[in-house]
Amino acid sequence: MKTFVALIFLIIIPFVFGSCDENRDATQDEKRVSTEQSSDLKVGGLYLFQNEDKTYYITKILVIDNFSVHVRTYSDNFKTKPNDINSENLKILIGHAPIDKNGFLIDKPELLKVEKVKESELEGYKMYLEEISK
Repeated sequence: MKTFVALIFLIIIPFVFGSCDENRDATQDEKRVSTEQSSDLKVGGLYLFQNEDKTYYITKILVIDNFSVHVRTYSDNFKTKPNDINSENLKILIGHAPIDKNGFLIDKPELLKVEKVKESELEGYKMYLEEISK
């Protein structure tokens, strides 16, 4: 299990730092908008993002702390914006990833709806907390 967690961190950490690097290049106006928007983020929110190929994917916020959002990302891609979506019907790509709030907001996610976060969805987050407390 520790090997699995270590592998996940090797995959996720560059993603998290990458989002921070991208944010460093953002203009002051973009940073200001991101800071203002961070207070609007919702736990349980299903957020829609657009890929470079103009398809869409969905991420769910599991937990929000002082600096980051802890998300679950789904592998499903949509050609058009989905209207009625339920995360239980989506395929999980990444069960848990901490992302800098500004890094999350830089791509201007669109809130689709808010769902309750289930205890089972927090398994990766709890493993993360155990690992960082060591």
